Amino acid sequence: MTKPRLRLLMVAMWIALVGALFVWFTFMNKSGGVSPSWVVSVIVSWLPFLMLVGVWLWVSRASRRSSSGTSWVDLYEQQVVENRRTNALLERIAAALEKPSPG
Repeated sequence: MTKPRLRLLMVAMWIALVGALFVWFTFMNKSGGVSPSWVVSVIVSWLPFLMLVGVWLWVSRASRRSSSGTSWVDLYEQQVVENRRTNALLERIAAALEKPSPG
């Protein structure tokens, strides 16, 4: 399954779950005036928030990697190595230009 489809499926499931719990909670409050147990009340009130935090953590963890799958730290280290190599080559060029020509 592709990433956009998987994300769309997860969002749809989350919306359906929250909607179902909301409808169930509303139905329980209207039927005979019996209030739901405290467990159901806590689940209905905290589940959307906990799901939001979970999705946020998952997205933040997924964004630590670049599109190639390499972490940002690895990319930075590769850039440092490349800069050192470039600097060494530039120093060799500068040293070659500073040498007096025989003649």
